[in-house]
Amino acid sequence: MFKEILSSSRALPWKIGNDVLPCRPTPLIMGIVNVTPDSFFDGGQHNTLDAAFTHAIKLLDEGAVILDIGGESSRPGSTPVPEQEEINRVCPLVERLVEYAKKSGRRFYISIDTVKSRVAAECMRLGAHIINDISALTMDPDMAKTVADTGASVVLNHIRGNFGTMQQDFTPYENVVKEVHDELMDQVLKLLALKVDPQKICLDPGIGFGKTALDNIDLMKSVEDFLDEGYPVLIGSSRKSYIGKMKGLESSDRLIPTVTAGIIAALGGASCVRVHDVKEAHESMLYLEAMNNGSV
Repeated sequence: MFKEILSSSRALPWKIGNDVLPCRPTPLIMGIVNVTPDSFFDGGQHNTLDAAFTHAIKLLDEGAVILDIGGESSRPGSTPVPEQEEINRVCPLVERLVEYAKKSGRRFYISIDTVKSRVAAECMRLGAHIINDISALTMDPDMAKTVADTGASVVLNHIRGNFGTMQQDFTPYENVVKEVHDELMDQVLKLLALKVDPQKICLDPGIGFGKTALDNIDLMKSVEDFLDEGYPVLIGSSRKSYIGKMKGLESSDRLIPTVTAGIIAALGGASCVRVHDVKEAHESMLYLEAMNNGSV
């Protein structure tokens, strides 16, 4: 039965740049590169260009296919970063990675984690491939047009409210899966109206973004429900605080639960998992692939 589950995965392909990636039998791995002093898990660890670049190459070596570069923390209670400061943080790293790809011949994809259209546009101009908008186009009225104008692939991450206050000021859900699905599809329609290639659109239900622990659990169990519209799904559950609200996990470092969440996402049909711990995620996916292939 396990082999049947993997073989029947509904994971959908995702077009990144000019490449259509199959995302099967296991999801693509997106490694997180935070060029920030205050991100919730690794803030300050890679807060210089050299440190961030070294970390990015390490993630590629460990199995990442996509590098997600962020210059502004979205942790609860965080404060917005001025646009130019965010550009100064992320653009030099994008430039260095693009140059590295050219010289090394190594194939990988660069994502920019931002809610600001100008930051996104600058990174795309330098050679990035993906705009990962944690506000799903809601925080910058120009973001949808930027996606269309640049030809970027895009992740629409669901959120209610501002990321600085999202855990305090959000409207409770009556049916979290349906409401998140419907709100994301409203944003998809904005992109389609601008002639964005539908194959480049990826949906992220926004685990941890303005949701209770039970909401997050319901979404994790319902990945497959987001596939019916024909768009790939990204799951970002890495080290998030809701894990520590589960019975017995209050003092967990959240690593093993994060790996488990990735496996659940894979079995549910996710096309991409966004993680801090790439080596562990990659090894878990290799194990799933071996189970699927029936080989070692």
